[in-house]
Amino acid sequence: MKIKALLTACLLCFAAEAAAETLYITDRINATFRGGPGTQYSILKGLPSGTAVTVLEEGDKWTRVTEETGAEGWVLTQWLVPNPTKGVLLDKLQVTHRKLVKDKASLEDQLDELKKENAVLKDQLSGTEKSASASETAYQQLKKKSTNFLQLEEDYKETKNQFANLSKKADILNDRLAKKNMVWFLAGGGVLLVGFLIGSSSRKKRSTYY
Repeated sequence: MKIKALLTACLLCFAAEAAAETLYITDRINATFRGGPGTQYSILKGLPSGTAVTVLEEGDKWTRVTEETGAEGWVLTQWLVPNPTKGVLLDKLQVTHRKLVKDKASLEDQLDELKKENAVLKDQLSGTEKSASASETAYQQLKKKSTNFLQLEEDYKETKNQFANLSKKADILNDRLAKKNMVWFLAGGGVLLVGFLIGSSSRKKRSTYY
């Protein structure tokens, strides 16, 4: 019998928990939270409008509830409503609004940071484009100079070959000139010798005549 009674009590407790619902203190009132179902019981505390309570036992005039701290007491049934009051909803809306304002400010700060980063990136991009343009110009100039250098190198090699050829021709001409000078010298010497011999012969002939 005891076991059966215990099981029945447990089932009732579970049924009560399953049937428990959340109600709210009505608008524009500070409900008294009493130690029993009547004004003769002491007031445990006041429950502001919008306070959520869990129903343990609902009566026509008084309802037994627990509030958010877990304290158990009684409030007038007429002060309980099934939906959050306007004040609670307003508080929630204000909290949401404050959060949205805070998020908006944070997003604006992030946007400002992104704008600054974008400006820095634009400056860097502009500098990079200028560097690329300068590099391209330098490359073209170097390419042009390289082409001129190669042409000059070819001209130098050709001039060097021409100079070598002219040097050889000059050496040949110098050899020929030296030979001709020798011949001319020998010829001149021969002329002088012949002239000397002719003169000497003439003197001998004149002396014979005397």
